[in-house]
Amino acid sequence: MKKEWHNQPVTILGLSKSGIAAASYLAKRGAICFLSETTPASPANKPQREELQALGIEVEMGGHSAKCFDHSDLVIVSPGIPPSSQIIKELTLSGKTIISEVELAYRETQTPFIGITGTNGKTTTTTLVSRILEAAGKKAPTCGNIGLPIIGLADQPLDYLVAELSSFQLYFSPTLKAKVALFMNFKPDHLDWHGSVEAYKQAKINLFAGSHSPEWAVLNADDPVMQEVAKVTQGKVLWFSLNPQAVNHQEHFITLDVQGNVVVQTDGKPFETLLNIADLKLVGRHNQENVLAAAATAWVLGIPADVIREAATAFEGVEHRLEPVATINNIAFYNDSKATNPDATLSALAAFSPRKVVLIAGGRDKKGPLDEFVASVKVNAAHVVLMGEAADRFSLELKAAGFNHITLASSLEDAVQKATQLADAQTPVLFSPACSSFDMYRNFEERGQAFKRAVHNLLTVASR
Repeated sequence: MKKEWHNQPVTILGLSKSGIAAASYLAKRGAICFLSETTPASPANKPQREELQALGIEVEMGGHSAKCFDHSDLVIVSPGIPPSSQIIKELTLSGKTIISEVELAYRETQTPFIGITGTNGKTTTTTLVSRILEAAGKKAPTCGNIGLPIIGLADQPLDYLVAELSSFQLYFSPTLKAKVALFMNFKPDHLDWHGSVEAYKQAKINLFAGSHSPEWAVLNADDPVMQEVAKVTQGKVLWFSLNPQAVNHQEHFITLDVQGNVVVQTDGKPFETLLNIADLKLVGRHNQENVLAAAATAWVLGIPADVIREAATAFEGVEHRLEPVATINNIAFYNDSKATNPDATLSALAAFSPRKVVLIAGGRDKKGPLDEFVASVKVNAAHVVLMGEAADRFSLELKAAGFNHITLASSLEDAVQKATQLADAQTPVLFSPACSSFDMYRNFEERGQAFKRAVHNLLTVASR
């Protein structure tokens, strides 16, 4: 239920997209907003500062002052600020209410949430769910961690908010309850933010548990963590898997039959065929799982099979996720900048099998285990070009496992140049970093654009 914000003080931490959106929303409703950011004022953030100051918002740059404690009892925190940070610890001890922009949006809107979380596959699946719902005539935009702050949509007349939800956002969303919640998969990630695998997992599970339980929980039957989720949720569970044996004993499930048809069964009704997996434009087993998950979500919302089929088979994927960029001198280049952890890169490598690739990887190391990544590289990569802060550890781990086809690069542009010299018509260049972007870029989108520019620069040279 919406709150009356006129003359209400609110503190916002972080000059991020979500912080700016929350401050703007509240200031336009009469709240007295104070935004604090640790980054110093610079020409790069001047437009954002001026935008907020024009709304009467006080903006503090270069550190968190005592006003963060004195201004308000309500603090809205940007997702980049972890609970282990000194400011959050001190605010918590001071008894402040700390929430995310997602939680603010949930409290401010009556529009049902479709909440999509997991370690990998969120963006592709979120986008496809939105496309299916919109093909059915619903107003159901993508939002959340996918790029558009949810609070910016809180006042719009919508049928659903199709929200990609990160563990960062969920951690500070104590009352968020989705109509349908989808858990794609779980792998250790973001240990630098959460501090432990258990804390990361619990932030995800909270979307499904107890009073947070959705009407429907759509869960990956191939992931053992989902059994924990099924035990704590009060919603109905629809299981998805490409393997019929993993789900056909369940009451509600979606899977493939022997002909490759996607079939769904819910509430004891007869099987319904939605589409054939061979008709998809997306490549890779992980994308087939994404389609099953999206189709299941649409199905429990009452979307007809023919609408699901048409939207899913027309879908070509999202930018920065196994995105074909160009073919230069018969060498194909793929942008997978969205692969911000090793498990995402495993999916990308598997999508090219049995072909080998020249892999460009590296960035800010999340310090997770690399055993599976190394094993996959040994099978699927002809050569690896490493860059960024993670280059040394990745190189050491690969060499320890007997993989020595490694080249170090000083920048992404240098990596593209070196990878091009190592690739050929049978061995494409795959940019799938397995790391976050924050050592060199603001986000994976900016990093992906930089990769595409570097490739197109090669194309310009080749065409001369």
